[in-house]
Amino acid sequence: MSADAPVTPRVRLADPRDRRVLRYALGATLAMALAMGLAWDLSFIVPILTLMLLASPAPRPSFRAGVGFVATIAVACFGGLWAIQYLLNFTWVFFPILGLLLFGVFLAKARGTSPFLATWLLIALLLLPMLAVQSPNLARLIVRGLVLGAAVTLAVVWIAHVLVPDPPTTGSSVVTAPRAPVPPVDAESLAFTQTLVVMPLLILFHLFEWTGAVLVLVFVALLSLQPGFASSFRTGKAMLVGNAMGGVAAIVMFGVLTVVPEYAFLILLTLLAGLFFGSRLMSDRPTAPLYGMAFSTLLLVIGMTTSMAGDARAKVYDRLFQMGLAVLYVVVAFGLIERWRQARKG
Repeated sequence: MSADAPVTPRVRLADPRDRRVLRYALGATLAMALAMGLAWDLSFIVPILTLMLLASPAPRPSFRAGVGFVATIAVACFGGLWAIQYLLNFTWVFFPILGLLLFGVFLAKARGTSPFLATWLLIALLLLPMLAVQSPNLARLIVRGLVLGAAVTLAVVWIAHVLVPDPPTTGSSVVTAPRAPVPPVDAESLAFTQTLVVMPLLILFHLFEWTGAVLVLVFVALLSLQPGFASSFRTGKAMLVGNAMGGVAAIVMFGVLTVVPEYAFLILLTLLAGLFFGSRLMSDRPTAPLYGMAFSTLLLVIGMTTSMAGDARAKVYDRLFQMGLAVLYVVVAFGLIERWRQARKG
């Protein structure tokens, strides 16, 4: 070999889509390995939010943007926790302020704020008031877990981009899964509708202290972030199908893990699942988005069941049931609001 021979790249994949699939699978695997290996509070959400970033064709976040994001989360969470603990004694002030904050997050998302940032703030806004009522110390632990999770998620995304970088641009565009055109929306109207869907459930959870099913509330809010629910009832049906696919995959994966309950085997299964679902998510199939939903559901269910003690099999079905309830609630709520609006116009 001559001294002028070119340096071999880390990953030799000619198709940019293959690179994205491999990066998607490796990122999910690394996130799952860290979340299950370190197992801090709320660590199981890190793989889900990692997928959110790696599924996008956007380039790697800059270091400055990453630090700014983590700082924003830290200030919002710690400042919000302090305010919540003060306002809890004033119920009739607490709920209107909580509603305005919820509307603000939805409005920021509708106006183009990073979906990743909006998702993280929404999770904090829903969890902290519920936990602060039960135990201020637990709420502080959750805040630390959210901030740590944000930092770990960004670190995983950076590492995944370093291991599988995008090819040098040569004038050809990167092939990505086709996306349906998104019609223009009224940001204020959309945010108000999303708040109208989530707020009644949030009040009920607080009044009756349904902390055991708080994940239903979180799922409802995260699903409400999807603007398609407000414009198309079919989006809800697709979400049901995607979550059902992920649920079936989680049950199968859990069954295999009961036979070989090893940490290394869990990581291997995550990698294989990431390659399977990622190759279909990045494809030209009309059903491609369903595979992204399915993989997120799979990692969430497996992450929550393996990180908690008790009857893991019962937790699998319990989490799937809660997710199903959340999807049904959001589909029905948006559907009723849309039909009410159409009736008024008619």
